Amino acid sequence: MKTIGPMMLAALLLAGVAGKAIAADPLKPLTAPTKDGALHYELMGGGAQPPLVLVNGGPGLDHRYFHGSTLWQGLSKRRAIVFYDQRGMGGSSSTIPTDRFTVDLMVADLEALRIKLAVPKISLLGHSWGGILSMAYATRHPDHVSHLILVGSGAAKLSEHEFLFDKLYPEIAARRVADDSPAAQMGCKTDSLDDYSRMSYYDQRNQPRMADADNSAFSQEVCTAVMLDAMKLDLVPKLRTLKLPALVINGRFDANVAPTVAYAISKAIPGSTLTYFEHSGHSPFEEEPDRFELVVERFLDQ
Repeated sequence: MKTIGPMMLAALLLAGVAGKAIAADPLKPLTAPTKDGALHYELMGGGAQPPLVLVNGGPGLDHRYFHGSTLWQGLSKRRAIVFYDQRGMGGSSSTIPTDRFTVDLMVADLEALRIKLAVPKISLLGHSWGGILSMAYATRHPDHVSHLILVGSGAAKLSEHEFLFDKLYPEIAARRVADDSPAAQMGCKTDSLDDYSRMSYYDQRNQPRMADADNSAFSQEVCTAVMLDAMKLDLVPKLRTLKLPALVINGRFDANVAPTVAYAISKAIPGSTLTYFEHSGHSPFEEEPDRFELVVERFLDQ
């Protein structure tokens, strides 16, 4: 078992924290009411299939890093793509104090978004921390999930998560300074973001250029509060009861999420499909976008 602190730097599995916008014109901002707050969300495309909700990593990030990839435009031809900011981030608000943020609260927010969309079922694509949130939602609202896609997801039981930072990037891991603060132990220190963004890619030439107008904001406070709560979770028993289409995707060289983590998740979900991307780190939708779009499209057509 690996200790959680060193691994969780950069908010459990941050994927590149910035990217270029998909289009010059921003998507129209929309609002979904939640308990003691409101969620900011945006819609792209449409079609007969259930909406595909993108659940971003973090916690403590907004959704904007997803805009670094253009593949969502292709996927939006047959279904709506839903971008949203989790509670307290980006355009989403909360009157509940940050230190009281929990996974249950985030799950309830996601259900409020589904209700606002006025659909019986949604498909979920959870990336990184968003994979954990998507698994939590699916185990609590299985009747409202059409398809579940987990991309570089954290472990279903976080205390058993495995990472490869020190194996793939020993020179970076060696310079980390010991820090016993809750933020550091949960991997939520703001000053660690640059290092962990660098370690997120199979090929660092694929790392997107930072775009001042489109940087995902990060909150150390939100990250710490939610991660402390997420550490209590063990989703494995409930995952074993799921009866829905599930696709588990992982970069073969993901330093944030060892391939063994994706393998264990796939074994926990009955009938799930496991796909490794051989030339990707933590964000295969950035490093292998054509194949990613094809794999996801085929899965959603099932």
